[in-house]
Amino acid sequence: MNWYWRLVGTGLAFSIFGLGGLFMALTIFPALMVILRNRAKRRKYAQLVICRGFRLFVWMLDHSGVAEVETHHLERLRDATGSLIIANHPTLLDVVMILSQLDRCQCVVKHELFRNPFLFGVVRAAGFIRNDDNPENLITQARHHLQSGANILIFPEGTRTPSQKKLGKLQRGVANIAIETQADLIPVVVHCNHDTLKKGVPWYRIPPSKIRYRLEVDHPLSFDDINDPDLPRAKQARALTRFIKDYILDRLKDDFAGNRT
Repeated sequence: MNWYWRLVGTGLAFSIFGLGGLFMALTIFPALMVILRNRAKRRKYAQLVICRGFRLFVWMLDHSGVAEVETHHLERLRDATGSLIIANHPTLLDVVMILSQLDRCQCVVKHELFRNPFLFGVVRAAGFIRNDDNPENLITQARHHLQSGANILIFPEGTRTPSQKKLGKLQRGVANIAIETQADLIPVVVHCNHDTLKKGVPWYRIPPSKIRYRLEVDHPLSFDDINDPDLPRAKQARALTRFIKDYILDRLKDDFAGNRT
């Protein structure tokens, strides 16, 4: 009975999530456009609404028995300014779990979300950055947000981790942004106790027990300490990407889901 309840709860949760995004896009965000003429302020309030909405959604997941989240050293995120927040991406709900712990944050998101009928209004209102944009434009936007003091959440994998894997192939977008902006990195290691909601795993494949997330926020990594400026530009990007990969994998070696390599 518990399994069937969580199946129904999961389906209901995803329905509420989509409808909630559509509701905000049709009501709250248009109202913000009327009330706030300043685009930067409007985006900040939109991000606040999104984070608080995610917080309510996570509360609902917890009380319905579907999923819960445990956090460690969250103050390192809340006290940060102008930093790149990098996180592994094991499941569909990682961005929700992270943003639900904050009041606002800029994000690099998949371009498909800008065509999603339920979520396009959300990502546009918040001013989130498309991950398929022109590389120069993406870096220009990232630099602008970082210089204004905003933090940017980005998943180096670019998409969810494949099933049965600890970490997918890393893209060089994070390294390129870091090199061009010289922003510090704040690693967030996401643990999940089930190999569920990963890439290729349908939402209705319900695990045998409640999904439990653990978010571990590490100490910020100074860009100057992890980058070698004497290397050619391309080698800097490769070396930094390799460093991020090894760093995350090292912290996932005792992952409590018992995932494979």
